[in-house]
Amino acid sequence: MVNNLGNSSQLIVGGVGVIIHELGHAIFAYLFGHKVTNVQLLNLNYRQSGSLGSVDHKWNDRNVYQMLGNFFIGLAPYYMCSLALYLLQKFLLKAQFSFSTLIQSLNVNKSVSISVIFDSVLDNMKSSFANASWWMILVYVLLTIMIASTGYDLSKNDFITVNKGILPWIVVLLVLGSVLYLFNLRTVVMTGAIYFVAFSILFMFHAIVSIVLSMVVIKILGFI
Repeated sequence: MVNNLGNSSQLIVGGVGVIIHELGHAIFAYLFGHKVTNVQLLNLNYRQSGSLGSVDHKWNDRNVYQMLGNFFIGLAPYYMCSLALYLLQKFLLKAQFSFSTLIQSLNVNKSVSISVIFDSVLDNMKSSFANASWWMILVYVLLTIMIASTGYDLSKNDFITVNKGILPWIVVLLVLGSVLYLFNLRTVVMTGAIYFVAFSILFMFHAIVSIVLSMVVIKILGFI
């Protein structure tokens, strides 16, 4: 975006995405009991610090719940941007989402293929534009570009935060899985895990489509 539209485009075009990105970090930090010391949703003087936005938070290394939270705090922008785009489809385009194929596959097979998830994404995108007016579609595309161009961009610090939560999650899941296995309750946990992974992949496909759309439009604008 910077190469095609200049430095200011990070604020003018990508400002909304940055705000949603940082809001995601902040919301998940609060949810997992972290002490949020500073929130800067959009840094207008980013050239001085090199940061478009930031969220500073502290946690107790002895608090398992707070340690687990690091994983989701780091990935929060990914889920927040996808949620924002789905809400735009629902309320701006009046889309009627259908996850029946995906849910049916999960309920019957306890597993799901990539093709089923991809089909769900395509079906929902088709339904999103079916009943919308052209100007609503245009507004949605513009907002998608503004969100996806910067919102999904995870920084090095974001991945460092994610890594801090991976090991605690592995330990907790191993212990929890062992206990539930003894009480023959593993099916409930497995079903929940499959649902979470399936819808995370669904969000990923939706994110890829949105990012590619943004890249194409930004490249075209750069030529113009």
